[in-house]
Amino acid sequence: MAAEPQSSSSRSIVSIPPLTTEEEDQVILARITNDDRPLKRVIKKFHNYTSLSHAPLAPTIGTTTDQSLDDAREAFLVELATFQLSLKKSVMICEAEARQVEEYQRERHEIEREHAVLREQIDQLKAALEEAQIIRRRKIEYDLVAEKVNTLPSREELEHSINSLECDMAAIRTEHETHNRTLVDQKASLDSIITQLDYLRFMGKDKDVASVDTSRVPTPAPDSAGPDVVEDPPEATPPIATEVAQNEREEGEHDKGAPDSTEASGTGVDEDDIEMGEVEEDPKPKRKFREELEEGEASDASSALSDPPDDI
Repeated sequence: MAAEPQSSSSRSIVSIPPLTTEEEDQVILARITNDDRPLKRVIKKFHNYTSLSHAPLAPTIGTTTDQSLDDAREAFLVELATFQLSLKKSVMICEAEARQVEEYQRERHEIEREHAVLREQIDQLKAALEEAQIIRRRKIEYDLVAEKVNTLPSREELEHSINSLECDMAAIRTEHETHNRTLVDQKASLDSIITQLDYLRFMGKDKDVASVDTSRVPTPAPDSAGPDVVEDPPEATPPIATEVAQNEREEGEHDKGAPDSTEASGTGVDEDDIEMGEVEEDPKPKRKFREELEEGEASDASSALSDPPDDI
């Protein structure tokens, strides 16, 4: 009797530690995935059947009969068959899950293959899109250029206009050359006319001087003058005067009238001066120019008409 309190106190001292959260989760997952209740029922039926099949050494009151033994055996066999069916069901579930895994792997490989194919197609479509954009941009540029070209005249019209312009340029060049030759000829003519006018002017002056010299009459010297006074001899007409006179006759009769009238008026005035007893002296410029003409030098005098225009 004393031993029983000691054993109860020792049993009360031993304490089971509580399960952690992870351990509880594992127990719950094992119970969900592995249902052991059928196995426990089979074991229970088996123990029941064994306990009935083996009779105890000391018979007890209310022992079972052969009827209860058969029932226990049948119940064990039924429970065993049920357990076998559950095991077959689990095997079938495992095989189905394996087939599902294989199907999943196959589908995954198929999806990956399709993904690669679609990626290649996307790359090809990107390249095609870029090429289409380039073609569209070139087409827009071509349309702009074609529109500008259509606004221009045709090739035949351009060639015709070019030929007409070339003909106009050739005509302008020919006309320009003609104008240049005409200007050169006119310049030469003007130079010759100016030279002849200079000759005529010089000839008129020489005729004036000659008429004055020929009409000069010697007058008696004053009483106060000595015998050493000598009269100036008349100046000879230069040979260039005759050449100018010939040119004047070739030019026409209208150029002769003016010098003759000038000579007559000059002669009358000179005669009046001589009658008054005055001695006429040639002006220095005329004398100097006459001396130059006597030496045979031609005049190079020019006027505004002799200068060529600047645009030739």
